[in-house]
Amino acid sequence: MGFRTTLAVAALVTIAIELPALAQKNYGPGVSDTEVKIGSTGPVSNAASSASAEMRSFAAYFAEINAEEGGVNGRKINVVAADDGGEPTRAIEQTRKLVEQDGVLFMANSLGTPAQLAVRQYLNDRKVPQLFPASGAAPFYDARNSPWTVGFAPSNDREGRLIGKYVGESMPGAKIGVLYQNDDVGKDFLRGAKESSGASIVAQQSYDVGDAKIDAQIASLQASGADVLFAFATEQTAALAIRRAAAIGWKPKIFIPSSVPSAAVLEAAGLDNARGVVKAAYLKDPASPGWENDPDAKEFAAWMKKYDSSVNIHDTVAAMHGYVVARLIEKILKAAGNDLSRENILKQANDLHHVVLPLLLPGITVDTSPTDHRAIDQLRFEYFDGENWVLTGNTVSE
Repeated sequence: MGFRTTLAVAALVTIAIELPALAQKNYGPGVSDTEVKIGSTGPVSNAASSASAEMRSFAAYFAEINAEEGGVNGRKINVVAADDGGEPTRAIEQTRKLVEQDGVLFMANSLGTPAQLAVRQYLNDRKVPQLFPASGAAPFYDARNSPWTVGFAPSNDREGRLIGKYVGESMPGAKIGVLYQNDDVGKDFLRGAKESSGASIVAQQSYDVGDAKIDAQIASLQASGADVLFAFATEQTAALAIRRAAAIGWKPKIFIPSSVPSAAVLEAAGLDNARGVVKAAYLKDPASPGWENDPDAKEFAAWMKKYDSSVNIHDTVAAMHGYVVARLIEKILKAAGNDLSRENILKQANDLHHVVLPLLLPGITVDTSPTDHRAIDQLRFEYFDGENWVLTGNTVSE
């Protein structure tokens, strides 16, 4: 056998050895040639809750992919959703069952800040990816202490900083009053706003969840001389703040967080009272006439009507979150290929660069790294002109 022939044979042998290695499958729990199991927990039984709408949208997207495309990379995606009632103890029980009995590959789009904080350490100890929990709590973005947890929307403290930065840059000299919920969520927003550059906070008032009135807090903030109001509040309380400010003739520029449903807060506050209100945002709003002809918004509305008609188009914050997170999970699964180990799923989730997803506002992208677990760390701002939400300014980031 000649030298060239020997080399050719050696090359063929090498190729024969390497090709199977390249095509080799690496499966973690919940994976087969035909299926991938994903776990998710939340208050499923409360059909009227926005949380339930988000979980239904998440599962409905994969039902569509399974039916129309045969799943992802030829495998059906089986979303195993468990009802934890929003209770931390039940969340621990259900998450353990999903991991240890049902054998899911990873957890995704689970809801409830107290519930997900309760299971975070367990999932990290077991090295089970906890991807994109529906919460802005700071611990979900802590790559050092929770390496197996990756957050999605801007954290509450970061959103507070970005809102403060926007006001400092666009309204120099503004005097800011802050209304915040007296819990970790509200305190994170407040802390972030205080850390922002250029924002001057002259007064702050807290309220408790369930308070039917916030008249005293609004009166105190007005008396401080504030001409900007950060209403770091839920939908109901944000609407109360807008209505009460209008009732006493106080006309500050009011800012509300991205988690507040646009259409719902306008309806509760009154359109005239809400004129000029500014909302932090990273998603388009198909319920707003300003987006009704946008291709992404039209596609989402048509999708909901076909696959998840139980979700109200006006409950867009919840429904869109489930839909957009599902699109991102699909991308991660596609990138993982045949290496469907928990380690590779985490690797892919931490290797997202300038990803544009349907319904994200222009300029907003998804970016992660092993040391930065904030999938979205930018915001846009939009104001209500009496009929539509209108984008204003550029993308704000730190």
